[in-house]
Formats: sequence, structure tokens, C-alpha cells
Amino acid sequence: MKSIVIIGLSFLFLFKGHSQVTDASFAGMEKLPVLGMNGDSLVYPFAGGMNNCQFGSIDLNFDGSKDLVVFDRHGDRLLTFINRAIAGSIRYEFRPEYAQKMPRLSQWMELVDYNGDGKEDVFTYTIGGIKVFRNDSDTELHFTQVSFPYLVSMQGATLTNILVTYADYPAVSDIDNDGDKDILTFWGLGSFVEWHRNMSMERYGNTDSLEFVKSSNCWGRFAEGVESNIVILDTCVNFAVNILKNSDPKHTGSTLLAHDFTGDGISEIVIGDVDFPQLISLTNGGSSDTAVMIAQTTDFPGSEHPVNLVSFPVACMMDVNNDGKKDILCSPFDPSLVRSESSHCSWLYLGSGEKSIGTSSYQFIQDDFLQAGMLDMGSGAYPVFLDYDGDGLMDLVVGNFGEMDSSWYLPSTGLHCRYTASLTLLRNIGTLEEPAFRIITRDYLGLRSLGMQSLIPAVGDIDGDGDQDILCGNSMGKLIYIENIAGAGEPAEFIIQDTAYGQIDAGDFSAPQIFDLDQDGLLDIVCGKRNGQLSYFRNSGPQGEPQFVLVSDTLGGVEVTNTSLSYFGYSVPFFYRTNAGPATLLVGSEFGDIFVYTDIDSNLDGEFNLKGTLPGVKTGWRSAIALGDLDKDTYPDLFVGNYSGGLSFFQGTSGFPFGTENRQSSTQKYLQIRPNPACHTVILNLEDSGNSKNCIRIFSMIGRVVAEYQDVTFPFNLDVSVLDPCIYLVETNSGIGVSKGKLIVIE
Repeated sequence: MKSIVIIGLSFLFLFKGHSQVTDASFAGMEKLPVLGMNGDSLVYPFAGGMNNCQFGSIDLNFDGSKDLVVFDRHGDRLLTFINRAIAGSIRYEFRPEYAQKMPRLSQWMELVDYNGDGKEDVFTYTIGGIKVFRNDSDTELHFTQVSFPYLVSMQGATLTNILVTYADYPAVSDIDNDGDKDILTFWGLGSFVEWHRNMSMERYGNTDSLEFVKSSNCWGRFAEGVESNIVILDTCVNFAVNILKNSDPKHTGSTLLAHDFTGDGISEIVIGDVDFPQLISLTNGGSSDTAVMIAQTTDFPGSEHPVNLVSFPVACMMDVNNDGKKDILCSPFDPSLVRSESSHCSWLYLGSGEKSIGTSSYQFIQDDFLQAGMLDMGSGAYPVFLDYDGDGLMDLVVGNFGEMDSSWYLPSTGLHCRYTASLTLLRNIGTLEEPAFRIITRDYLGLRSLGMQSLIPAVGDIDGDGDQDILCGNSMGKLIYIENIAGAGEPAEFIIQDTAYGQIDAGDFSAPQIFDLDQDGLLDIVCGKRNGQLSYFRNSGPQGEPQFVLVSDTLGGVEVTNTSLSYFGYSVPFFYRTNAGPATLLVGSEFGDIFVYTDIDSNLDGEFNLKGTLPGVKTGWRSAIALGDLDKDTYPDLFVGNYSGGLSFFQGTSGFPFGTENRQSSTQKYLQIRPNPACHTVILNLEDSGNSKNCIRIFSMIGRVVAEYQDVTFPFNLDVSVLDPCIYLVETNSGIGVSKGKLIVIE
């Protein structure tokens, strides 16, 4: 077998925060290096993770080769990859800019060339059935909706919609071998498969049209159990009478793949079912016009390594390795966020070209196709910065909702899955100007042993001893206090002190941030939570002896729940301050929008001003952000986590929320800081400063002024021995211009 190489390519797309929202601009970057635990480079670390996916091929860049599109229904996310098209090998480049040009999809995706022009069209879910976008691309991707509002079929004497629920995945395929695409889908109450025959060839002699007639209520003469995945062959009406009569029938969902596996010119069918881990393949012993399933197997695609995906697998076919043979990709299809595998959920089987269903036809390659090259924490990703090793570089700690560790099935209540959350530690192994990360552990501090869900970390000096402690929210609403006993400037040494810190209960899915909200010099706690609001716990104790008192459960009137779609908001707050002092609030939310609030200072009893949402960074459901200057360019860099378990990275290109203005300002002069890092004294010097009087302010990384000097002339000797070892921002203001720099204080 040829070796598999998957390449991540840097990409760049700019977006500007509208002036009414934020003054920062960012560029999406894939070039920030990340190494796995084994030291291998992750080829596209910031693709955002994968959970429940479908796969399709389409020519995105018009080079004549079929590229790869992945649709993750956990967040309705599209991931686009350019195929390098080297025969017998797998070489893909992550190119997310193409996703912006695809139609907006919901629940499921199939890429099928229905009109025979060589360009794959898009079939997707809409309320009541199927929506279709025709691929009208020429030199750029362009799609036209051709179903209004959904596909219809003549069913008896009535022209009505082809019913496909959000929990079903139909088969769009040429069932009768006449050249146009037909549709197979389960009857609304389950058990039987309907065949909606496309009449385009019969009526017009071409494949351009989508005109359907329901030709069979029981295609294949088989029936699937209403509440199980048992398949009974050679039955239609009798099965309906025996099973459905005097009962409350319901169809919980199924996936279908139609393909001629045996090479006899007629389509077999592969079925996935809610709550069950395997795919069932049925062999067709009938004809193109009259399908009859005569045999079944539950070990698809072969007995050596059959699909076993915990719940509700869906199978897709495409040529992954450019050898001209169809391969199989499988992933969960369950619409639930808490009922499927999310860590190893992208199974690849390469086809041999043999026409049979069995081990010899498809070889299992991996269960983490594409995923292996990404940062993927399972379900959920909640990033926060922490210099855990005291080297002056910002490392990353990322919490998650969890990874599935067990599952069980009860006939009365269906499938149950247990998830356990943990923290992933990524050490910054780069430099101040060129950061790079390596995964150190997927269970930092051993929190997996607590058996909790939705660990959301926050970092700050809770006990006032000069080092950074950790608070973790969780699904139960309590806070876990993890004390750093190492001391200021030392590599962190953490001890779990309390799993219900201060008896604080913010509400389910607490998402804390440690921040001096009232500017009294003491760090407070603000918690997001499932209901989409914020709770504010004010620190009313003396320095070093924090006492947190609930001030408000509805801080600032913040509410990020989209009530038209959900009862919940899953708010995750991030406050920051500018050099002038005012605080700004960014809030992650259930459906991925990041809300921007201002008018916070001196208004803690009132309503904050909602400016809008941060444009260009909606990367998946349950968003959470970490913001900081990673590369010493004075611009803010942004990590965004999502429920698919991944991170997206956006490099700051202008603005600086913590206080540094655009470095291209004509009045800005270069500020020299020597030596840097330093432990005793540094010399500040400003080019062409003359004898002008300057104000110098030193900010912590959370925007607090820690020192201020008035009427300064340069060069200026600054005593840094009074500062804790940390990274600081230095600002000079002469009244006619502002200059910025970064200072690193060490012991």
C-alpha cells in the first residue's frame, strides 16, 4: 500500500471587526506550528476538530481533480481540503476559504452530480425534506437552489414532498440504471424504504430535471424493526400488520448507502440505525426495476475490521487515494451531542476494486482520518493561557466537555454514553516572536479521575501569592480550585484544594473567568452558564484572603441564548481592558457567535451595551475564546474553541485590546527596552524623544496598571525588582504620540 501523506497548507483570510463592534483585525492562520505528543507535526492543527461527519468529493479549485469536503453536523461545519491528486496516495491541504463559497448546509450533505455535467451538486436537509443546489461553477464556485422549498414526488395522485427527517440520511443514486438520480428514503414511520424514481430520462431524454414518482413503498422487500436494527427479509405488508398494528410506531432515524458492490448492475444497500454501532449490508438478488434483498451481514465492510462506531454510523463513498477505486468513509450520524464517539470517529477503508462485500474488498486504514492531523479534544474545547513552566512564553490549557469512555444500551431508554472531561496541556516551545506548541499531556493535573463533564478552566492569582492558580467550571455548576504552590516566577506546581470552591454555584455548565471587574485591585469571578447569562461573584476579602460574594446572576443583562432555536446559551465570558481603562466583554455561545459588550465600568448594576457579534470567527457550536499577544507584535491573537473538540487560530493584524495602538501610527516612535528579559533594572529609551516629558505606564497581561511614572525623560532607568516575574506591556505617552513595548521580568 502506498504511504499516506496529508499536508496542511497555510491559509489567510482577513476580516475586520466593524468599528461598531471591535477595533481589532485578525487573519485566520494555519501556519502556527503544533507538534503531537510523539513529536510529529500536526498538519492542520487548527482545522477545528471533527465529531459527526459526512464526506463528499467535488472540484473546488477547478484543476480537474476531485477535492474533499467534510460536513460536521455538530455545528453545521464545512471543512474543505484540496486534493494534490497523486495516484495511489492521500495528500490533502486544508483550505477553509472554499467553505465560504459552498451553500449553507443543515443536518446532512450529499455531493452528487445529478445532471451529468461533471460538477457535483449539493443535496441537503430542509424542514420537510430535501433541498438541492445545482453546481453552476465556472471559474469560481457558484450554486443555485433548484428546489423550492424541497424536492417533491408524485405519490399516488398527490404531488408532495419527499419526506426526509433530520435524523435520516437518504441514498441519492441511479437505482434503475437509466442515467438519472433516484432517491431511497425510509417511510416516515420507519420499517420500509421508499423508492422515488426520477423521470427525467423517461420524459426528456436527459438528466437535467428532478421530477420524481414514488415507484415503491417497499423497495427491496425488507423491513427494519421500528425500535431496533433487526432486518427481516422478503416481507412487506405482513411485517407492517404484525409489528405496527395496535402500537405507537415511530421512526427514530436511519442512514442509507446505495452502491453496486457485487458488480451485477443492481444496487445493494447499507443501513445504519440510531443507537446501534454497526452497519448492515443487504445483497440485492432482484433487478434494477424490482429490488429484492436476499442476504444480510452485520460486519460491513468485512469481518476483519467491521464498522463499530458506538451509535448510528453513516457510510460515504469516494476515491480518497486517487487510484480510481471507490473507498469508504464512516462516521457517526447521531444528532445528539452526547451519544456518539467523538475522538476516533472518522474511519477510512480503502477499496481494492473487487466486486464483493467482504474483507478482500476494503482494507481498514485508520479510525481518525484527517482527525489525526488536528488538535481534537473530543467534544468541546475551552482554551486559556497559562505560563506553566515559567519561561515567559504563553502556553495553552484546553478543557473539554469530555471524551466518551463507556456506553450501554437499555431497550426501554435506548443508548447511553458516559463522557469524562480532562485538560490538555500545550507547551509553547517557540520564541516570543515565533510561537509554536507541543502537546504535553491529554490529562493535565489528572482531572480525568474526577469523572466530571465540561471542564472549563480559568487562570488567575486567586490567593494573592504572586503565581497563577486555576479554577475549573463544570457541568454541575461548581468550581474546582487548583492552587499553585510553586511561587512567583517558578514552574507551576498545582494541588487540587477544593472541588466545590467557596460553595459557589453559578448554575449548570459554569464557565469562570478571573478578572478585576470592579477595579478595586482584587480579582473577582464571573461565570458563564448554560442559561446564557453571567453570574458575578465579587471578591470582598482582604488581599490574599479572597471571599467571593454573589452580586448578580444576571450581570449586565447579558443574554446570549438564541430563543428561537434553543432554551440554552452556554455563555463563556472573556473580559479585557484597553489602555484607557474601559472594559470590553466577549461572550462565547451555544451556536458559535461571539457577542461583544461595552459600557461595563461604572455600570455593573446596569445593562451592558451589546455592540453585535465578532465577525468572521464563528467556527462551531459552544464557542470559547482565549485572547493574548502570542508573537510580540503588540496585536491580539485569538484562539476559538468549539464543540467538535478543536481550536481555530486567528493572528492579530491590527488593534490591541490590552492597550497598544496600531504600530503604523505616524506619531509612534520605537521604544527600546534593554536588557530584556531582566531581573533588576532596565533602561528605557525612545528614539528622537528630545527633552519631552513622558508618562510611562506598565500594564499586566490582563490590562491592569501596575506602575506609573510621570514627567519622565529618556533614557530612563526602571527598577523592575519590585515587579513579579511575568510579562508586562510598557506604554509611553508624550502627549503627541504613544509608543509600546513588551517587558519580561525574571528572577
